[in-house]
Amino acid sequence: MKNRNNGSRIFLTELMFSIFFFIIIAAICVQAFAGSFAKSKEAGTLTQAVNVATNAAEEYLTNDDFSCFTQYYDDNWQKIDDGSNATYKATGIVTDPETKGKCQSIHLVVSTIEDEEIYSIVVEKALKE
Repeated sequence: MKNRNNGSRIFLTELMFSIFFFIIIAAICVQAFAGSFAKSKEAGTLTQAVNVATNAAEEYLTNDDFSCFTQYYDDNWQKIDDGSNATYKATGIVTDPETKGKCQSIHLVVSTIEDEEIYSIVVEKALKE
């Protein structure tokens, strides 16, 4: 008597290998998607931080009576009045020149509310005599 289940065993083995292969590929794709989602969120946060710092730098350059400041932002980068519900903050520290003829500068730092720096920039401007 011949064993007629030989063909079905090969078919089931091939089917198991195919399913195993697709499971591995699906796991790799899910991992790549999760990584790209995290990178996208980081890039969005950095872009918003650069925008906040650039806006503050432009305001500093156009105003002669600019002083130190701290501004608070929520999750959507909307300004809020106090730091109680803030997620991010922007701080600007104005440094006057030590000698006449030097430039005044401001150090702008955009960070999380826990003081993890996201972006910082130093801007200098010549003072009017």
